[in-house]
Amino acid sequence: MATSTPRRAGGRTLIDADPGQLMWVLLARESADRERQLGNQLTDLRAQVARIGGRIDREIPENAVSAFKRQRVELPDGTYGYRVVRPEWEKILTALRRGECNALMVPDIDRAMRDPRTLEDLIDAVELYGVYVASLTGNIDLTTDAGISAARSLVNQRNQESRNTSRRVINGQRHAAMEGGNHGGRMRPFGWRKDRIRLNKREVGHIRRELPRILAGVSPLTLAREWNERGIPTVTGVPWRAATIRNMYLRPRVCGFVLYQGAVLRGADGNKVRGKWEAILTEDEYNDVVAEWGPSQQPVPSRLGAKGRGYRTIHLLSPFVRCGKCSARMVGARRRNRRGELEEFYRCPSKGAGGCGSVTRLAEPVNTYIKALVIADQQKIQFRKLEDLPRWPRAKELVDLQKRINEQQQNFEAGNISAERHFPSLARMEAVEAGLKRERRQYEGRQQARRHAVANLAEKWDKQDFPMEQKQAAIAQTLTAVIIKPGGRGSRFHPDQIMPVFREDNDESA
Repeated sequence: MATSTPRRAGGRTLIDADPGQLMWVLLARESADRERQLGNQLTDLRAQVARIGGRIDREIPENAVSAFKRQRVELPDGTYGYRVVRPEWEKILTALRRGECNALMVPDIDRAMRDPRTLEDLIDAVELYGVYVASLTGNIDLTTDAGISAARSLVNQRNQESRNTSRRVINGQRHAAMEGGNHGGRMRPFGWRKDRIRLNKREVGHIRRELPRILAGVSPLTLAREWNERGIPTVTGVPWRAATIRNMYLRPRVCGFVLYQGAVLRGADGNKVRGKWEAILTEDEYNDVVAEWGPSQQPVPSRLGAKGRGYRTIHLLSPFVRCGKCSARMVGARRRNRRGELEEFYRCPSKGAGGCGSVTRLAEPVNTYIKALVIADQQKIQFRKLEDLPRWPRAKELVDLQKRINEQQQNFEAGNISAERHFPSLARMEAVEAGLKRERRQYEGRQQARRHAVANLAEKWDKQDFPMEQKQAAIAQTLTAVIIKPGGRGSRFHPDQIMPVFREDNDESA
């Protein structure tokens, strides 16, 4: 069917539609889960349609759908914006524009919309497609300029009321968070009981059991695969994923801190706010996990410009091996020898791929040599005194800076410093503080690598529960690169053809 053709005259949209030809869409909406109220609204809407005339084509109940809350969506130009997402409302507009229906009945404008964009879409449907819009309260008349102005004013008023309510709710949540209150979704977090305060000892055992392996280099992907194989259930019953494991360990809640709006909440004294729930990890253990799994802000390069651990691979030394002729990163591959057996080798990429293509070595003897070298180095670490490692040299600078930040905060609260001077100065000092803390984490991370050196590495190396990334992490504690020098055609392996590049901090503390 086709909608009536609208005409504009004297500030009014003229809709020529006989009441008996109206095809109605009934919209009932509740922002919370209220099935009974939706049924009452639809009953009243049907009665109103019976008084006006026409036939009901479809009924749309929007249960637990907000007309105010916005979500992040991708825009047609590829950028992102925030919009009120209401799929059922979009279906209504599509049906009205296509002429499948030509009339809309809602309880009132407060139930139908709270966002000005939503109202403008409906106004366009009236003026361009001749849609007839009515409400139980009679407060919608989008055919006249005065009615449109009144509707816009009413929607803006309701929008402001929703903003006020949202602000009060957010303030309440912030105060509850400052007191260490417990909040979150309907599902309890893994590791806690239903009250979200007491620990689930069985689940905590799983979390803490993996801590040494995480610090030794095991990835979230490996843990997710192993936990699924062991049948460890998630809270929701779905399989474990790498992102789930990673977020669980990196969430500050795990060590007792309150997370508010994406950051650890701090009190008026500048200290981190602790929650009322029991912590699974200590703060030091949590910081160790963050240093291992968290995003690296300023990775420490090696003398060859490599990190020492580049990417996940099935070849043991792929993150480390470099060509001794052109310094390009070598890659691991497999081929069949004359006996038809698969053998692993490292090769320099071709010239078109950034290498020279002239250096190739069988992987097995190189892997065996480097394995023995790393095991010997870590055995020395086991006997080396950790107390002899020097403290971070800029520790006093950080303590003095934090003291100045606290003193300035106290002066501002006492009214001795204006806001115009306090906040810019505070932002500069906090930026310097963040840089110093990052440098301290990197320095302590190098020391921590020695503290977490794998005991009995020779025994664990070939075991099934010692995965590839743990082996590569053990190598990375000793070496940053392995240079393979060119040799003659058909020449056998000799240790002089391999030049291991040791970590600088290893050299300094040896």
